[in-house]
Amino acid sequence: METKKVKRFVYEGLGFPIVLTDVPLVKKRELWTPAIDYNKLQKEVLLALAHKPVALTGNEIHFIRVYFEMTLESFGKHFGVTHAAVLTWEKTNNKPGKINPTTELCIRLFILEKLKMSNQAFRNAFREFDIEGIVKAYKAPSAKAPRPLVLTGPHITRRASMRT
Repeated sequence: METKKVKRFVYEGLGFPIVLTDVPLVKKRELWTPAIDYNKLQKEVLLALAHKPVALTGNEIHFIRVYFEMTLESFGKHFGVTHAAVLTWEKTNNKPGKINPTTELCIRLFILEKLKMSNQAFRNAFREFDIEGIVKAYKAPSAKAPRPLVLTGPHITRRASMRT
């Protein structure tokens, strides 16, 4: 099996672009794919979303909801909104979901709680959350797409794939 390591690989398998850096690739059926643990990738993405310095996009909200196996209705109920509101957020695709900033903070804290993160992680996420920046982003015309998440390969690499 052919392998190589690349400095930058854009992965869109979760519904939105994620830049993987220093990631090993393996050639399968003539296609180069990341040789990573996709379960680890999903958890790392969730943590990155909880600490993301800008507003969550519709596709990121969709990923969060689907990862935690929640329906539109149950996700909405959990955050005090209707299923239609959640659908409206998700329909923004790779643009900010225009979620009430306090609801967005609750979604981020929900991620940390579900992943059983420490109390310190909650405090850090709360302190990092920039409500004014989120509100400003919603009001600004969004001509360009938000920057993708960037994750480093060693955190998501399969141990078995590193053996030679």
